[in-house]
Amino acid sequence: MMVRSIYLYAVMLVTLVMMIGGSVSAIMNISDYFVPTPYYESYSNFLSMHQHNVNEGFSEEMTEEELRNRYESERSDHLQMQKSYAANGFFKSLAWVFIPLPVFLISLNQLRKNKPAS
Repeated sequence: MMVRSIYLYAVMLVTLVMMIGGSVSAIMNISDYFVPTPYYESYSNFLSMHQHNVNEGFSEEMTEEELRNRYESERSDHLQMQKSYAANGFFKSLAWVFIPLPVFLISLNQLRKNKPAS
């Protein structure tokens, strides 16, 4: 009976740690969704990289408006991708909360059943 109780407490500890980790990860992913990682490349760096690619023959010459539109498009794509990663990570984190939860509750129920009446 003592070994069984120790085993159930160990199972509860492990599942509780898993749920706490999943909860922390879920909260971090929610914050990443609402405040995504910024796009770090400045427009001037984007222009100089494009000019370098044109000089090397990797890219064609573009107008200022086309370059500005492409920069804004890459920037918005980056932000959208960051939000998608955060949403995906949030649902993965929820799995770390809800999958161990039944195991935790079953172990808790077993401990309560086996507890001698005082």
